[in-house]
Amino acid sequence: MKKLLLLPVLVTTLVLTSAFIPQNYEIGKERNSNFSENIQSVIEIESSMVSTEEKMEEKKPEEKKFIKWIEFNPSYQILGRVQKAHVKLVSKGITDIGSCEILAYLALKNSNRFNIKADTKNLSKLMKELESGNRESIDKYEDNKYFKYYVESYHAVLDGIIDAKSGTIIGFHPIAKGFWHTGYSDFGNSRTYGFKRRHLGHDLYGGVGTPIISMESGTITELGWNRYGGWRVGIRSEDTKRYYYYAHLRKDHPYPAHLKIGDKVEAGQVIGYLGQTGYSSKENVNMKTKAHLHFGMQIIFDKSQEDGNGEIWIDVYNICKFLSANKAKVVKDTETKEYSRVI
Repeated sequence: MKKLLLLPVLVTTLVLTSAFIPQNYEIGKERNSNFSENIQSVIEIESSMVSTEEKMEEKKPEEKKFIKWIEFNPSYQILGRVQKAHVKLVSKGITDIGSCEILAYLALKNSNRFNIKADTKNLSKLMKELESGNRESIDKYEDNKYFKYYVESYHAVLDGIIDAKSGTIIGFHPIAKGFWHTGYSDFGNSRTYGFKRRHLGHDLYGGVGTPIISMESGTITELGWNRYGGWRVGIRSEDTKRYYYYAHLRKDHPYPAHLKIGDKVEAGQVIGYLGQTGYSSKENVNMKTKAHLHFGMQIIFDKSQEDGNGEIWIDVYNICKFLSANKAKVVKDTETKEYSRVI
């Protein structure tokens, strides 16, 4: 610290100056006394500054610890087998090891590079051990930091899709039952409208007006026009860990007329209609592309990740494939032309 380095120079100067003043001269004595007092004052001031800085360092808030990134890689086949294994464990009275814990175990085994053949083999081996009462294979990872990371990550992704307690499927595919659609794994592909960026979602192509379904329950936080997504709906999950983005909805009639920001929606509820709007600062304009739903899922552990460079978007292709067997059945009201779920 520069101020501390100056102190020896100041002390030396003061001592040398006092040496040239006669010691029997009263004024000299007074000056020597003043010099001593000044030196003491400087030392006290410097000590006070050091103490203050140390206290400031001590009071510096610790950096928040939360997950900054997730790479969600399990295939839809593995998701299906893990979910069934979860249900089976519950039926055997094992309720503290679920889909997320099993996936975390497999991720440790495969270094997060999922492979259907190898993972199915590891899953079968684990299930035989657990069903025989041997928990050692999974319990030994209880304090492993990577295991904890995977468990927390998978819960953040899947808790609105697979019930953490029972293992049953509670999430719905974003396209209603009985309506055709197609798509491929397109997460990360390049997009150039407005600025160059990665495609942070999954496009599901279908017919204009196809009912769009809320994957899980939550609150509508975004509704209306966006120059990139066109007519869109944004839904935040009840536990606030997930944000679902449904974009490029139908021109003129993008979603049920009664919907508004702040509304609570249920899993399986109709929240929009497939279209091709967007890529325009002017509202209600169709893109020059095939009609499709852009569906995205954002994972949020901290408020700082809601918007900006800290956002976490995951590849939802395999989640959608996994949920293909759980689609909401809908019916059309002939008067209002609106669709609603048949329960």
